[in-house]
Amino acid sequence: MIDVLFEQQVVQNSGLGAETLWHAVSEAYEVKNRVEGMPLLLAFIVLPLAFHKRSANALASKVKPGALYKAVASDREITLGLQERMQALSGRTLQSLSIGFSTGLLLLDSGAEPQLIPGRKSPPTVHVTEEVKTLLSAAKRIGQAIGELPKTQLMTHLNIRF
Repeated sequence: MIDVLFEQQVVQNSGLGAETLWHAVSEAYEVKNRVEGMPLLLAFIVLPLAFHKRSANALASKVKPGALYKAVASDREITLGLQERMQALSGRTLQSLSIGFSTGLLLLDSGAEPQLIPGRKSPPTVHVTEEVKTLLSAAKRIGQAIGELPKTQLMTHLNIRF
């Protein structure tokens, strides 16, 4: 019998998750002029949006600034179930963060509010498949939104809570 979740386990693996988080963190760091990183708590929205095909396609096709607003305006349904996806992917996010820290992709600035900063300047690898390129492009748009908007505004706009 074939495992129904096989594709999800292969495609949505923690290694790819770490790279996805790096793209979001790197973009947020650049948007904030390399002064602030991405709040650690907001890392939990990256994989549920980027690993969700409909959300990733909507985000990847938008240009900055305001890509998140444009994506949600074009498809209001991408926020449906986001809270549940965040909860379901929280373990994968933690595994991806662990890989990111252990490989040096991500660094943690543990100030008053812990922040993630990129541990390297360039992407760890170049992908050829369109699906992964779309996923990583969506991650950059998520990072851009995190860099542009306050946490409370993101939570309200995406209809999520922590």
